[in-house]
Amino acid sequence: MLIPLLLCCAVGISPSSLPSSLPNLDFRQQFTGWEGEGFHLTSASGHGPSGALAVCSSACGQRGKPGLLHRTLVVPSGVGHIRFRAMAMGAQGKADPKLDVLLETPGRQFVPKLLVTADGWRPTTGLLPGEKGRPREYLWPVADLAGQTVRIIVMDRRAERGRYLVCTGFSLVPVGELDVREFARFMRTLGRQHRLGPLFSLESEHFTAIGNADPDFARRRLMNCELLYDFFLPHFQEVGFRIRRPPGRLLVAIFDRPDGMEAYLNSKLSTGITGLYHPESNRLVIYDYGTNRALLAARREALKSGEAIESDLIRQAFVGSIDRQADEIRRDVNIETVMHEAAHQMSFNCGLLNRDGDVPLWVAEGLACYCEPTEAGFWKGIGELNTRHCKFFAGQLRDRVKPLSLRQLIENDDWLRRGNSLSIQQGYAQSWAFFRMLMEEQPKTLRAYLEAIYSRRTPDQRLHDFIAYFGPDLRRMEERHQDYIARLAEAAK
Repeated sequence: MLIPLLLCCAVGISPSSLPSSLPNLDFRQQFTGWEGEGFHLTSASGHGPSGALAVCSSACGQRGKPGLLHRTLVVPSGVGHIRFRAMAMGAQGKADPKLDVLLETPGRQFVPKLLVTADGWRPTTGLLPGEKGRPREYLWPVADLAGQTVRIIVMDRRAERGRYLVCTGFSLVPVGELDVREFARFMRTLGRQHRLGPLFSLESEHFTAIGNADPDFARRRLMNCELLYDFFLPHFQEVGFRIRRPPGRLLVAIFDRPDGMEAYLNSKLSTGITGLYHPESNRLVIYDYGTNRALLAARREALKSGEAIESDLIRQAFVGSIDRQADEIRRDVNIETVMHEAAHQMSFNCGLLNRDGDVPLWVAEGLACYCEPTEAGFWKGIGELNTRHCKFFAGQLRDRVKPLSLRQLIENDDWLRRGNSLSIQQGYAQSWAFFRMLMEEQPKTLRAYLEAIYSRRTPDQRLHDFIAYFGPDLRRMEERHQDYIARLAEAAK
């Protein structure tokens, strides 16, 4: 059961606010605006009279003469999908490629069609038979086609008795509306399968959260997300980054325990993973660090050491001290985690980084660490000193630990993919320091570099791309990086 809890007024695009300059996508004016032949109007329900209309090709005419209906439109801004229902009559349980509804782009490419199912949506070609005699639901994702002229094509290439198609009118779906619907369906299924308990649904201005965590905890996390959202765009726009507001709502799964997050990912997690941005679903996934197994174990061990204290008063004071320390750690980690992961989510949804591209980890993690600085349970702001990393650098310099080379950061992601705990800590800290240094010293070059790698799909050009924008002298850049790290370590004292 989803319990609606309103955090603040939701701002978004409603169907009523979509442009009204696209008449007769629903055939209410018969075939006005459409071209072609071989179709007649019928009921959209597939079961007799209905207020909704559809077109049918059952009267295509003589064998060999196809039915074709088409019209062009300009995709309005704010539209995420075009939705319709259709079915192939006479098909034998599989999609019929000769009975189809297509969306053609100016380059004569066809937008992949998605079939809506009980388990979400999946790509398909052709049309399937009806489901219990009713047309099935299909979608075209068109958010990236805003402002472009496209053509809807309804075609019957069979032109034979008993084999024809029925297609309803077409509707415009606001950006993000279907993502929220699919998110809710997924979370309901997850909660039922893993017995996660009652679920809540919570909305803020730019985010939708669903989960089973304490509602007050969830409200605070969404407030953190909104705070990051408000500062993220102006911070990068002020230094020339060409980014935009995310086109729709950003989605957050919030669990009370790591078990819920593990169920979401279908994987056992290290206690060091306190939350993540999940690129495949484009969702932020977090849980309350107060239930982290390592934190609870450390608290138990600490309390056990105080069992020998004979004085009740001193023992109570000791327990109170342990609980306060654990609560401080919980607050710090919860805020740092949500700011870090929300920065990932923002960067991949505002045009800064490409979710489908090859993004070097030093860029992705350096940027997220740049946005996360937290201390004493408070967020310090984007670009502020990250005290945790500064202290790490101070310890590394004191112990004369060799850092990762700049080439190791730039050329591949082995420091995280194949590294040990030390190289992972080094990688995160050095990525933060390097990203921060470039933001302070070369923001225009960094912007141009990120724009250049946006379309990359493989990592084979990473070193070449970096040198093309920051120069071939890696040794000099290495020295600057290490000097910058030394200054950060000094700030930790």
